[in-house]
Amino acid sequence: MKENRLHYILTATIIFVLAFTCLDANAQLLNSRKTGTIREQIENANIGKSRVQEILSFAHTFRGVPYRRGASSPRGFDCSGFTSYVFKNFGVKLNRTAHGQINDGTRIDRDELKPGDLVFFNGRARGKRIGHVGIVTEVNTDNTFKFIHAACHRGITVSNSTESYYQRRYMGACRVIE
Repeated sequence: MKENRLHYILTATIIFVLAFTCLDANAQLLNSRKTGTIREQIENANIGKSRVQEILSFAHTFRGVPYRRGASSPRGFDCSGFTSYVFKNFGVKLNRTAHGQINDGTRIDRDELKPGDLVFFNGRARGKRIGHVGIVTEVNTDNTFKFIHAACHRGITVSNSTESYYQRRYMGACRVIE
């Protein structure tokens, strides 16, 4: 009886030591794959992020992807191809054109802007037709904002509404997610 009990304790101890060693090795392996400070790792994790933050984080993964007219894939995007691709990955279907996307949500005034809203600009011809769209990433107290979009010469990038090109061309905004 004592022998069986001793055998059971020894077996349990060996299993515990092996399991602990494997867990520690896996934790070290996972930790070695992470980059950046702990704060950066937390910020990059999806833990506790709102849907808007997840959408913006996803959009930022494409920074530097080239502009390609008529394209809507990670190999290249035009402005509406980029916004429709990003939102599609979160279950929101948008029209394929910037002109059509303004009708996909609730129109809002500039002083109501929030991150995740779509912002619209007229095109190079500077007429009354919408020709460009981006996703708001940051709003300042003075109603200026930053937005991520597919720029013709820079690809996916973040721009500021105070840049003269965009300041002159702003046409409106809409909210497609709450």
